[in-house]
Amino acid sequence: MAAEEEDDVEWVVDTIAGFLRGPAWSIPILEFMEHNCEVFDDEEESKLSYTEIYQEYQALVERLLEDYLKEVGINEEKFQEAFSSPLAKTHTSQAILQTVLAAEDFRLFKKMMVQKNIEMQLQAIRIIKERNGILPECLTEGSDVFSEIEQEEMKILREVLRKSKEEYEIEQERKRTEEDLSETEKQQLKQREDYLKKKRDLLLATKKESKNNVPPLSTDQKEEESPPKEEMSEEKQRLLQKRKMLAEKLKEEVINKR
Repeated sequence: MAAEEEDDVEWVVDTIAGFLRGPAWSIPILEFMEHNCEVFDDEEESKLSYTEIYQEYQALVERLLEDYLKEVGINEEKFQEAFSSPLAKTHTSQAILQTVLAAEDFRLFKKMMVQKNIEMQLQAIRIIKERNGILPECLTEGSDVFSEIEQEEMKILREVLRKSKEEYEIEQERKRTEEDLSETEKQQLKQREDYLKKKRDLLLATKKESKNNVPPLSTDQKEEESPPKEEMSEEKQRLLQKRKMLAEKLKEEVINKR
């Protein structure tokens, strides 16, 4: 029975570990950390904003776990048993476990957010250097340079770094997309061009063949087509005759009156 229970616990651990490594968990957790970490620093004092963000994180973790456990049919008791077992530490990396444990430990949560804030600033600084070739003067005076910048300037700097990082990532993604699609697009355009050329040549050939296959008009056909012109000519002659008769009549009346 103990072996069966151990197998059951191992299955639960493996299932949860797979979920924690997957995008359904990692993406919303990472997005939350990146969006909220900028207010966290390594000072001992805890701010009110920390508590509000921590409560939001707890709610996010609880919702993600509840939805997944409900989906796979694991109850709360089995989850707690599996998560507290030694297997959880051997089957899951400490970094992944940390994101779950942080929902129950504020100090761990704060440490995690401070670390993420530092990582994002370092990434943004590296991006600025890659884009501009040099770093701003305020970032080249040493590790304690931030203590010399006023709080408002620090907030502005962080916002600039964050936007620079976002712009850089968007630009890199655009370049990757262009590189990935360039060869495919070239092939598609070439295929499309070849198709249109074949279509054009076929239409021209069909038109030329159709023109060559039209038989010349015979003498009888030409004579059959000519009557309309003769009828029109006769009609004009009748009109001219009437006009002449009318003119003669008017002329006679004028002469008689004299």
